[in-house]
Amino acid sequence: MIIATHSGSFHADEVTACVIFKLLDATTKIIRSRDPEELEKADYVIDVSGKFDLQKHFDHHPAEFNLSRSNGIRYATAGLIWDRFGRELLELIRRCLPNPDEISDTVINKAWKTIDRNIMQYTDLTDNGQLDSYTRSLCSLNQSEENQVYANLNRFYMHIPVVPYLVAMQNDLNGTEETQYQNFIETVDSLKVLYKKLFINTLTNARDEEKVLKSYDGSEILRLDDKLPWFEAVLNNWNCFEKCRIAIYPDHKKKGYRIQSLPGSQSSRFKNRCGAPTAWRGKELEELNRIIGIKSATFVHKTGFTGGALTKEDIEIMAKLWLEGSEP
Repeated sequence: MIIATHSGSFHADEVTACVIFKLLDATTKIIRSRDPEELEKADYVIDVSGKFDLQKHFDHHPAEFNLSRSNGIRYATAGLIWDRFGRELLELIRRCLPNPDEISDTVINKAWKTIDRNIMQYTDLTDNGQLDSYTRSLCSLNQSEENQVYANLNRFYMHIPVVPYLVAMQNDLNGTEETQYQNFIETVDSLKVLYKKLFINTLTNARDEEKVLKSYDGSEILRLDDKLPWFEAVLNNWNCFEKCRIAIYPDHKKKGYRIQSLPGSQSSRFKNRCGAPTAWRGKELEELNRIIGIKSATFVHKTGFTGGALTKEDIEIMAKLWLEGSEP
């Protein structure tokens, strides 16, 4: 496969698009040019040419280009290529994972949406000049409380990657075309390593998020038999966990079990929905067990967001008393 993009300075937008193509086909070759005849030798022409048929040509720069997401974020090249080829790439990744049958089409679609939200949308915003106006729109004058404005912005910024800045800093503005080409390829290859793992983990996390949802019984406690991405499942399915206050799950690193408060809001990960009793906080081992009245408690964090015990019986007792004595 041959991909053509523009020469000169490069940005995260077309670099990310090339990463997607390279992950789809490791033999992909990249042309960097502004010569129309040279560009047309490629299978796909991205971020240049003034054409956007979305079959071979993917250029978001023409004045008549107006494709946007439902949230108002306009597509740039990264988003266009992810929209066109992202599911195909995730399907390819699925086939390379153990137990691929566990990953349904629903899971692939969820992972595709997550990657678009967390990576492609911000990459597009930084390239299409819309970042400032979009963040301003989150502070709508219809908001009556400053806390809500903060929550909207904070939730958005939690997912901002530093990739656009890092990519921009790989340019040599005084370099030759050959130097810039080498810089471009090295940047694509570096980002390919990072994004390959990111795509794999997003896909498996989406699979495991479904397991979390199936494990939850609607009570105040989310009980898990495996270490799963329950925190993200809560944030992504906020209304489903309206009544839930704490989670208990196996702790494979320290052995035993962990107990943890759910986040207090979608925008404040470190705000406890159900903090540990004050008397437990910062305590460990014998002192902590004496206070609680059990034998295998290991610790409670000084902020009261999490703690641990070696046995399932003790973690259940901790959970019951945690709920009864909870403090912010």
